[in-house]
Amino acid sequence: MSLEVVIKQKLFGRKTMPLEVILGEDLYYGNYENDQLSVGEMGDGEILVYNPNRIGRGFSVVWTPDEKKSVSLRLLQPTTTRELKDFYAAVERMAKHWEGSLEVEGQKQSLEAFLASYQEMMEFNLKALKDFAGQVLDGTYDTLALYAAMWPMSMGKEEATLFLHNPHLFEEWLHEKQAMNVYHESPDFFMGEAGIVGRFILVNDLPAVFPDMPTVPMGLADPNTGKRPESIRWVVTVGIQEEKEPLCDMEYSEFLRLLPAEKKSKYDGGSFLLAELTEEEIRALANR
Repeated sequence: MSLEVVIKQKLFGRKTMPLEVILGEDLYYGNYENDQLSVGEMGDGEILVYNPNRIGRGFSVVWTPDEKKSVSLRLLQPTTTRELKDFYAAVERMAKHWEGSLEVEGQKQSLEAFLASYQEMMEFNLKALKDFAGQVLDGTYDTLALYAAMWPMSMGKEEATLFLHNPHLFEEWLHEKQAMNVYHESPDFFMGEAGIVGRFILVNDLPAVFPDMPTVPMGLADPNTGKRPESIRWVVTVGIQEEKEPLCDMEYSEFLRLLPAEKKSKYDGGSFLLAELTEEEIRALANR
């Protein structure tokens, strides 16, 4: 679910929407691709905006520097209290800059009416968070994937229980996890002899987040059938950062079995954090 707002400029008095108006004093931006945010990069007609001091799920802005007609904003829900404030403030700044009109969820609305809906939206947001948590706890989902500003996050039963009784901790959890200096591992895909292969990379001296068990991503299609593949072979390519050639490829299940337990810790409901491995540890892992 999401909140969508379109800001339109009047026919006369055309002027662009500067990036600094979108961002204000506190926000930053990036381009979301391959399940990770490239900070400071522009997307193809769209950017993801977030608050680096309180990283949440971010909100998208469909915009180009020379745009003079309309700009669309989309906020995923549930989101955080701070992000909802940032979103409303951004809409207000942009609407006033253009002296423009609003469409909220496809319906025309005055800026005053939109701003007055803030408290109601806060209550809806809280309900959405509790609904999401409830769907995990009642078994509808084992884990619930949430697109966040830096990379996808997963809400498992532990997180769902926490948020159901302490909703304010949702904001703290999102920021704490995404502010960590880690690399979020996302696979690349290619055709192998027996079908699609999903490949992760493991190198030395780099703390990284890996999935507990990889899953077939939405939108991935088998080029031979045009359909979503029922299964994928998952592998991990092990290497040394300074060396061009990898040491080996191993099955994902073998990778999990061989990892030193003391190097692993829970990251979220569907992922673990792997502490940085030394070159010696990487070579030992590849040779087992």
